[in-house]
Amino acid sequence: MDINYHICEILKNHKNCKRVFVSLGHPSMKAVIKNFNYDHVDRNVQKFIDKYRKKSGKQPTWIKIDVVTSIESLPYEKLKNDLIQTRRNYVQYGFSLHENWKLAFLPEEINANAFIRPTNKENLFILSEKNITHYIRRYKDLFMVYLHKDYENKQVYKFYTESYLIEGNEVIKLESEGYRKGLRFIEDLSSEIDSMIETSTEFLKNQIQDSGQYIYGYFPHFDKEIDFYNNLRHSSSTYALIEGLTYLNKDVSIIRKPIDYLIKNYLYEVDDFAHIYDDTNGVNEIKLGQNATFILAICEYLKYAPDDQSYLAAAQKVAKGILQMIDKDAHTVHILNYPDLTVKEKFKIVYYDGEAALALLRLYQLDHNEQWLNTVKMLFETFIQEQYWKYHDHWLGYCTNELVQIDPQEKYYKFGIQNVSSYLDYIQQRETTYPTFLEMLMATYHLVEKAKKTGYSELVKEDLDEEKFIKTIHIRADYERTGYFYPEIAMYFKNPAKILNSFFIKHHGYRVRIDDIEHYLSGYVQYQKVFK
Repeated sequence: MDINYHICEILKNHKNCKRVFVSLGHPSMKAVIKNFNYDHVDRNVQKFIDKYRKKSGKQPTWIKIDVVTSIESLPYEKLKNDLIQTRRNYVQYGFSLHENWKLAFLPEEINANAFIRPTNKENLFILSEKNITHYIRRYKDLFMVYLHKDYENKQVYKFYTESYLIEGNEVIKLESEGYRKGLRFIEDLSSEIDSMIETSTEFLKNQIQDSGQYIYGYFPHFDKEIDFYNNLRHSSSTYALIEGLTYLNKDVSIIRKPIDYLIKNYLYEVDDFAHIYDDTNGVNEIKLGQNATFILAICEYLKYAPDDQSYLAAAQKVAKGILQMIDKDAHTVHILNYPDLTVKEKFKIVYYDGEAALALLRLYQLDHNEQWLNTVKMLFETFIQEQYWKYHDHWLGYCTNELVQIDPQEKYYKFGIQNVSSYLDYIQQRETTYPTFLEMLMATYHLVEKAKKTGYSELVKEDLDEEKFIKTIHIRADYERTGYFYPEIAMYFKNPAKILNSFFIKHHGYRVRIDDIEHYLSGYVQYQKVFK
């Protein structure tokens, strides 16, 4: 790659700038960053690259150029307050603590190195002296300690940038403002989503270990593996992995591993019914949603491997276990103690009810047992009566769409549309990626199309601004890209190779967890099936 040529071309459009940051990245190590006076960039970048190559033994895979477009002087106390008041990891500006730019950080450095971190007190964040000191000593080669008291009552500098990634011989412009800052411009959203589906499916598949258990996830700031597990998310992630593999026309046989893991280790059989339990950290409990997602994973797998009757039998026994958790008034019990089956929590989270109803419907579509369908209809009377649509739950969105395919009644359509119709403004404006939004929108899209085909077009017109609804779907599909580990984001973390091409939840510490990937993947697969 002709770095000097690309940099000169970039700088031609920024002749009034005074400072330029150059970041050198490689999959195996955190990016190295240096800032230059504008007039000295072209003559010094090659020296910077040569030094990087000599020290690391690697040629940079990615080179990111950040041109400083505006600078604001402000008191240190105001900068500090602004930083801790900004949503976690959503800082969109850099800062310099000295006029000579000796200690200056890009927004990517601030976010990726947890400069602002939560405390033990709820909703209280601090600018971390420990994390900043660790970063400047370990990665900036500056043998100093960062202390707040050194900057009190002094002027510091906030700055904004326009950014470009040089990868191979391609220069990729990145967005410079708002919550989309740092997101690459693309020409074709559909092909971009296909690429994300392919890479994230492969990422999720590679988290399956020989035992069938997944590597649960990572906190990438400091390359920490999450030391927890959750069998509910194990199953729901398996379901999403099947969706990804089948969309890509790939073999799904690897799915036997995570299903067998649960059957071998966590299937608790009692007479003619069964439950999936969890003993992580001695919790010893049975969640309604845990049972449900196990059934969902099996039903999705059996679409492509229908001869595996032992799996169907296991799903049917767990479905009977779900019935044990529903009373005669169609109210559910969310958590039982394992193994004595006493009630631990009557209600935990609304998602469990939608998951349970969807699981029973999916099983009904396989074995046509009317007991499953009748139970779901009974549950829906409660959902409708108690206005569950106000929870805007994506599982209820899936479930309602599934139900109208079987029994297209007006009350079900109305409930499904209400689940999203009053929520569109919030979804459009939400700054976090919240990938379940796209899942809910796509499930509702299918419900709306079914309504129009079965004589309920007027109901759709009355209860839904359809143009706004479709616009919201496309907005969210594009915005969710801000939660994908493109190279220009991953390069600033401790171990880029471990997280590259996965999805993350930014406000949870850029968390990469199997169920985070699940929700992005499911939503994108459903979107592509309609809009590709």
